[in-house]
Amino acid sequence: GRRLDEPVELRTSCRDCYTERLALLERHGFVREEQCTLHMVRPLDEAIPTPQVPAGFAIRQVAGEHEAEALVALHRAAFGTENMTVEDRLSWMRVPEYDPELDLVAVAPDGTLAAYAFCSISQEENAISGRRDGYTDPLATHPAFQRRGLARALLLTGFGLLKQRGVETARLSTGSWNTAMQETARSVGFRVDSTTAFFAKRDP
Repeated sequence: GRRLDEPVELRTSCRDCYTERLALLERHGFVREEQCTLHMVRPLDEAIPTPQVPAGFAIRQVAGEHEAEALVALHRAAFGTENMTVEDRLSWMRVPEYDPELDLVAVAPDGTLAAYAFCSISQEENAISGRRDGYTDPLATHPAFQRRGLARALLLTGFGLLKQRGVETARLSTGSWNTAMQETARSVGFRVDSTTAFFAKRDP
């Protein structure tokens, strides 16, 4: 970067609970950014309301790898990004712990994929932590189908499936800027458990 006369920047992140590491970064000139990632939890021993699916819509599991392209198009439209590829989506579906019954999609009356929730359980992570956690993200709704309760219905459906598999706590993460996702998550019982702060150190 210096050779090209471009700005040089180092970036890192740190959970807010690691106070010594946070202090170390700040002592060495790393500046904390305003935005952060929120890590949210929802105990599954609390009551799980019955999912309310809008009339004409249906929730089902992803039918198979042939739907990967449509799922990628949905993801890109929902997040406004080109980062997700078909190869990425297929890689999620080909890991040993992938459970197709936890890979959920909401389908519009005309058959369009309107929203999805990729739920999962990491047995390896749970073995290390001693917890029984499951994940309900990523979660996305196509802009044409937002504000209809699809994300909420997918989360509640995912809760039931995770609980059947012995999961005690559902988890998801979202950006501090994603207020819509935070609102939806809180509406089904999620609360913030911790945050990850982002830091940057720029070349003077």
